[in-house]
Amino acid sequence: MIKNLGAQLARHPVIMAVYGMDRLEAALASRAQVCIIANIDLIKLQPVVALLEKADKYVIVNIDSCSGLSQDKGGIDYIVETGAMGLLSTRLQTIQRAKKSGLLTMQKIFVTDRSTWLRSLHALELSEPDYVQLMPAPMLPLITKEDRLRLPPIVASGFVSHEEHIRAALAHGAAAVSSSDSALWDLAPPI
Repeated sequence: MIKNLGAQLARHPVIMAVYGMDRLEAALASRAQVCIIANIDLIKLQPVVALLEKADKYVIVNIDSCSGLSQDKGGIDYIVETGAMGLLSTRLQTIQRAKKSGLLTMQKIFVTDRSTWLRSLHALELSEPDYVQLMPAPMLPLITKEDRLRLPPIVASGFVSHEEHIRAALAHGAAAVSSSDSALWDLAPPI
């Protein structure tokens, strides 16, 4: 398995957003090699990560949505112990802690208006994540080129449900897109 996320995304820029156990079989069989897992109970997290890694998937854990998983150092250390490669969070301090633990970091931001955009830019400058997950994806074309250049690589997410949405996000500077739509996970590169 390629351990470099950038290399993985260059080969296949669709990230599987796997919520809970329902789509796990589809994720294991998918062409996509990168997944963000969310809504997994703490007790099931390590077995799920192990199963995905056995299938050569690059696993990123959404720490904000895993029941029973704390945002503190102990929770982050546990994610490291599971074998996951990365962590996704909206929280600045969580991203900073995860970086210190050696995990790849992806900070999720929600852009609803100009004021939330400016606050998000400030938070990203402080946390310095490896990637930023921008939600919703249709906001990407509205962000100025100058602002996009200030950001780490962008993963467009939210309202990505057609191949055209993927193409549009990539054309506007996204390094990848994430989607819970399993039909998009198997698109053949180049997309």
